[in-house]
Amino acid sequence: MRWMRCGGRRRRRLLSVVARDSKMADTKGGLFAKTVQKHAGRAKEKILQNLGKADRTIDDVFDEYDANFTRQQTNANRLHKEVSNYLRCCRALHGASKGLYETLIEVYEPEWVGHELLYAQAQNSDMLWTDFCHKLQDQTLTPLTAYQQQFPELRKKIDKRGRKLVDYDSQRHQLENLQRASRRDEYKIARARDALETARTTYEVLNKELYEELPALYDQRIPNVASHLQTLYAAEATVMAEFSKVAKEVEAIADKLTKECAKGTYKVKRTAAPRPLSSVEVSSPQNTTNSPSIRPTISAPVAQNKEETGRPYEEIEFEDKKVNGNVSQPARTNGEVLSTKIPQGATTEGLPPGVLYRVRATYKYTREDVDEISFEVGEIINVVEYEDPEEQEEGWLTGVKESTNEKGLFPANFTRPM
Repeated sequence: MRWMRCGGRRRRRLLSVVARDSKMADTKGGLFAKTVQKHAGRAKEKILQNLGKADRTIDDVFDEYDANFTRQQTNANRLHKEVSNYLRCCRALHGASKGLYETLIEVYEPEWVGHELLYAQAQNSDMLWTDFCHKLQDQTLTPLTAYQQQFPELRKKIDKRGRKLVDYDSQRHQLENLQRASRRDEYKIARARDALETARTTYEVLNKELYEELPALYDQRIPNVASHLQTLYAAEATVMAEFSKVAKEVEAIADKLTKECAKGTYKVKRTAAPRPLSSVEVSSPQNTTNSPSIRPTISAPVAQNKEETGRPYEEIEFEDKKVNGNVSQPARTNGEVLSTKIPQGATTEGLPPGVLYRVRATYKYTREDVDEISFEVGEIINVVEYEDPEEQEEGWLTGVKESTNEKGLFPANFTRPM
């Protein structure tokens, strides 16, 4: 008996679940059938209207509102698209301008006049571009996006109003057909009147709202466009005026550099190739007793090359002395007599003993041998004579760094005389 009671309880529960599912299925099926019937009725009504077999409700005023709305939406979308593209191009131009200034700063050597001013103008340009792009985003594109977002919702409302108008026409035609029938069915006529009244009410509510919203939105087009244009071009006028100032400053820097270059401030001092030494005749030791002292002479370039090379050569005379019958010779390297020359423009006064002149490093140099010295740009080096003139090399100097008192060889073309 207990098993039978349990089985009956389960059976009732199962029947309850089946009944509930059946009811839900009927409800869903009813909603689906109702939706299909509604769409089919609208499609039928539109076909009859297009074929001219059924009249339609025409509202010329609303049709004009709808046309204005469509044109306004199209213009808003185009304006939003072009402003977005303009902002993207400005950001791209910002990147190009920044890259150009970075390259100019690298190319513009530190010792040239106005190097720091050029860096400052590059920072000003970057700041102006950043501020301009932010203004376009915040004051133009964002309000335009908010203005554009009003249209999709209103478009849905207009489409819904069109569907409700078709429903209203369909119910009106059904009532007219029932009233024209030879056998009048008052019950069906009453239901048709109720359905027509419901369709009319729904349609009129939407129609009234759109009659208020569409003209109001259409009137907003003028202040919106004016506001966007004013904001955009006011920001552009401001930034262009500032860009003009930056351009004039950079132009002034370039003019100063051109003038300094014309003066020869940055002209590289050239060293002319030395001529072969003239042959020196030395009398034999047997004849030195009665012969006069010998003065071998190194021939130098003629005087007119003095200005071209920037480093004039002087005629150097060596006087040989007789020592135990031998004639002493000057120090030579590869057949040339070398000595440390003081370039034009170098200051030789007020220097420590043994210092010929001072130079400032214009480029960084890292030593490649143990007898060389390394230095950074701007370091000062005191130039001294070679300890052994025979080891002197063309284009190299011996110097002592002021910062560390380190002594060694260094390339002359990496420095500039002070």
